[in-house]
Amino acid sequence: MDRPSTTLNGSPDVRSSAGDKPLVTLIAPALNEADNVVGLVGFYREIRKEMPDLDFELVLVDDGSTDGTAEVFMSALGEGDVARVARLSRNFGSHAAVTAGLAMSRGDCALTISTDLQEPLEAIVRFVNEWRAGNDIVWGVRKTRAVPKGLANLLSRKFSSVFNKMSDIPTYPKEGPSQVLVSRAVMDVINQMPERNRNVLGMFAWVGFNQTTIAFEQLPRPAGKSKWTNKKKVKLVVDSFVEFSAAPFLICFLLGLGLLGLGFLGILATLIVALATLSAPVGWVLVLAAVVFFSGLNLAALGGFGEYLWRAGDDAKGRPVYIIRNVQDIGQPGPSAHRVTSEKPFSNAGISVEARRGQVV
Repeated sequence: MDRPSTTLNGSPDVRSSAGDKPLVTLIAPALNEADNVVGLVGFYREIRKEMPDLDFELVLVDDGSTDGTAEVFMSALGEGDVARVARLSRNFGSHAAVTAGLAMSRGDCALTISTDLQEPLEAIVRFVNEWRAGNDIVWGVRKTRAVPKGLANLLSRKFSSVFNKMSDIPTYPKEGPSQVLVSRAVMDVINQMPERNRNVLGMFAWVGFNQTTIAFEQLPRPAGKSKWTNKKKVKLVVDSFVEFSAAPFLICFLLGLGLLGLGFLGILATLIVALATLSAPVGWVLVLAAVVFFSGLNLAALGGFGEYLWRAGDDAKGRPVYIIRNVQDIGQPGPSAHRVTSEKPFSNAGISVEARRGQVV
């Protein structure tokens, strides 16, 4: 497969370079994961040992933790480790945290991993091998989920399947992506996209490029509970359809046409019966039911349209997707690292308080 010789920002594509080792960024968003980050550092070292022909950096994005996640992570790092720790000013959500991690990445590719250690080592190797084979986006889907079977699990799978069919991004895995690896070219594009209410996985699928999928067995969490609440899941569903699909408009339009037809047939039938029996139609019950029904329909449709208008207004405000309170670097990446300076604080999607103060991050 032919590979591009440069990325979008003009830097060389080093997947097949015989010179410096390619640098892979591991992005781990974290919210109150102090019990797991020591294990995360150990897993990072296992990855480095498994693939010695590559350099790795570990980017931890502390998404407003209150249990000292970043401090525990920092204390676990040692000689030879290369890491960046970004503390967000508050909890912005996992998709905003991943966005911050992408903007901070100095790697030739970036792979999202869970802080709760649910990806096996062999899956990480497969992600990287698919990238080295020339793929720009490598999706990871779960053969089995390490969560109890139930309604939430079923709805999650159904959402991914429906979204795959109804959105304008058919490359979105219908099984539901768990983690994803993206090339430097994809990162350069994502870092220029200003959407505030975002499904970053949908954005990956939308940009195109060469995409492939791997499947792996998800491991159970070693400690703690998932921070992926039902409220966050509902927001992701709304964000996904509003950002990437016109289906809500189409459904309202088709439903309106159908109800219009039914209403016309009902009126026609009522008139025919009245003329045939020479009696006045009992109309007040029918009228009352129709008014209530169509009022509800109008309110539902207006609510859907209002969601789109609110998103447009929210994006027009130009507020950042995330705010970085501070960043700490541990160790130095190899010479192939893509440099991130404070002249343009990470990306146009977020801002860094330190960068705005003129400090190098």
